[in-house]
Order: sequence, then C-alpha cells, then structure tokens
Amino acid sequence: MSKSKTTDLSIAEATRELDGVRRAASMAGRAMQRLEAEAERIAGDVGTSGRSLRLVSAGEQFSALIRHGKTTIQIEGDAFAVTSSD
Repeated sequence: MSKSKTTDLSIAEATRELDGVRRAASMAGRAMQRLEAEAERIAGDVGTSGRSLRLVSAGEQFSALIRHGKTTIQIEGDAFAVTSSD
C-alpha cells in the first residue's frame, strides 16, 4: 500500500507543478500581448513613413518585426521569415 500512496503523492505534486507552469505561461503570454500593444501604440504615435522596428523579449520568448519599404522581416523565437512585395 505504501507504494500506491507514494505514486499518488508524486502525481499530485506533478499536477501542482504543471498548474504552476501553466499559470506562468499564461502570465508571460499576457505580458507579451501588452508589450506588443504598447509597441504598436508607440509606432502609431511616432509615424512610420515606410520603416518600423518592433522587438519584444520576455523570459524565453522573443519576437521582432522589421519593415523597411517593401521588405518585412519577422522573427518568432527560433523561426523567421523575410518577405518583399513588389
């Protein structure tokens, strides 16, 4: 019986830890959204004239959006894309 109690306790501990990780991820996601919204507001106030730069870094997350004329570079974590419109 003691092995069963140990397994139950380990599952309960793992569940609590997972809940904590989920809460932290949710908080980080909301922080990223606030930072991105603030960056867009500032860009709107300043005016872009075809050029803009937006960088957001929070914990392990990173995103960037760079626009210059018809070229756009977008970075999300380890992935990136470069586009150019004619």
